[in-house]
Amino acid sequence: MSLGTTRSLGLLAAGLFAAACQEGPTTAPSEAGLDLQAAIAEVAAEAARSGDTARAETLSHGARALRWGIRPTEIEVKIHNETYTYLAIVVGRVRRGPDGEPRLIRSLLAWTGRPPTALLQVTSASDQALFGHPGNGNGNGPDGARGSWKDLVNRELWVATAGSADMELASTGDPCPVAPTDAALQCVVATFDIRINGNFQLVGTEGPGGQPVEIHTNADGVNGVVIKPTN
Repeated sequence: MSLGTTRSLGLLAAGLFAAACQEGPTTAPSEAGLDLQAAIAEVAAEAARSGDTARAETLSHGARALRWGIRPTEIEVKIHNETYTYLAIVVGRVRRGPDGEPRLIRSLLAWTGRPPTALLQVTSASDQALFGHPGNGNGNGPDGARGSWKDLVNRELWVATAGSADMELASTGDPCPVAPTDAALQCVVATFDIRINGNFQLVGTEGPGGQPVEIHTNADGVNGVVIKPTN
C-alpha cells in the first residue's frame, strides 16, 4: 500500500470516528438544480447503454452526493487554452482492492452552465495515477485513471488518453447533511486537492480520433464525500 493511500485511509478513519461523535452536519445543503440532475442522469444512461458501467456508476454516485446535501466548489478548468468556471464535487468510495486491502476510489465530477453544457469526470484509485488509452492499459488497469469530458450541447464525448490525475483526500468531517437511505452505507463530508492534466480525444463511431484537446484543472479544498460500508 502506498504512503499516500495509507494517509488517505488514516484521514478517512479519523473522519468517520469524528462523524459518529458529532451531533449535526456543518455543510450547507446543495443548491444543485433539477436541470443538473437530469443532465447527469442522461449521461449516466448513455454510458450504461454503451457498456461503460463504471462511468455510469460514478455519475450516479455524484448525483447522490448532491442529493445528500453537498455544496459544489467553484473551480477553473482550462480547455485548449481557454479558462472556464466549473462547479465540482469529489466522491470517494471505499472498496476492496485485488489484494483484499481497502482502497479509496475517488471521482471528480465537474460541470458548467445553467442548464449544464458540459460535464468533466475523472476517476482514480490512488493519489497519483496516469491516464492511458482506454484500450491500452492504464485507463483500464486498477492503478490507472480514467477521464471523460462530455459536450452536452454538441453531444460529443472526449476521453483522456494521456496525462495524469492527482486527487488526494485532504480532510473528512461531519456526517452528510442528508443521510443515505441505504442503512448499509455511511457518508461523511470531505475535501480533496486535485491536479488534473490530460489529453482528451474525441470518440467517434470507430473509437477515439482527431487531434487531442488538453484539459487542466488545479484546485485545493474541493468539497465532496467519502462513502464507506457501515460494517
